[in-house]
This record gives sequence, C-alpha cells and structure tokens, in this order.
Amino acid sequence: MKKTAIYIILLFILLTLGSCTRNHGDIGIWFGTWQVEQITEGGTPRNVDGNYFFQFQNKVFRVSKVYGHEDLIESFGTWEENGDKMTISFPDPEVFYILMPGLEAHNDFTVTTTSSCEVTFTKTESATGTIYTYRLRKNP
Repeated sequence: MKKTAIYIILLFILLTLGSCTRNHGDIGIWFGTWQVEQITEGGTPRNVDGNYFFQFQNKVFRVSKVYGHEDLIESFGTWEENGDKMTISFPDPEVFYILMPGLEAHNDFTVTTTSSCEVTFTKTESATGTIYTYRLRKNP
C-alpha cells in the first residue's frame, strides 16, 4: 500500500512538471485572451455588437465573438510577429466565420502600442484602403 501511494505521488509530480499551456515556449505578452475594446474605421469608432476576443498560443490564433450568455462563433488561423508587424491569416475561407469590421482572411497589422495589459493594432483593408484600429485589453 505504501509503495502504491509513493508511485501515485511520483506519477502526479511527473505529470504536473510535464504539463504546459505554452506549447513550444514562451510567446511573451501575446499568450492568453485579449478582448477587443474598440474598433475604429477611418478614425470613426464603430459600434461592435457582441464581445470579440483574440487568443494567441504558439502560432495558432483564435478569434471569437460571444453573444449573450451562450452564443459563440469562432475562427482559427495562424499568426506571426516580426518586430512591430503582425500577420494573422485564416488559411481556409470555408471556416472563416467571424464578421468583424476590417478583418479579412489575410491581415497585415502594425502594432502601434504594446504593454502587458493593452495593445493597439492598425491595418489597411485591402479592398477599400480604409484604415482600421483595434484596441485590445488582456483578460486576466
């Protein structure tokens, strides 16, 4: 009985030490959930229906929109950062469900401000040339 308890404790310790929520290393401030607080289109604030969230882990990106209590739509893509530039792409247009002002299947953002709790992105929409600004706040 004592040997079994020791094996269970050792197994628990090994599983705990081996678990990780940040696959392939630390991605810095980007890891986690960011809520879109404001979107401006050509300098004019847009009304945003519902709550939008950006989530980053490894090279996987998720954008979701929450309506009310239980309604959720989401799309998955990839992201890459290079200095103050960030690319977010949704490679399969068949599963790109989010209708967010200015968000397209391929997005080249400029990160204009960054902190551990707030970030601002700008991008130019490819079809119209309209400049969009997204202000995000990190969820605890």
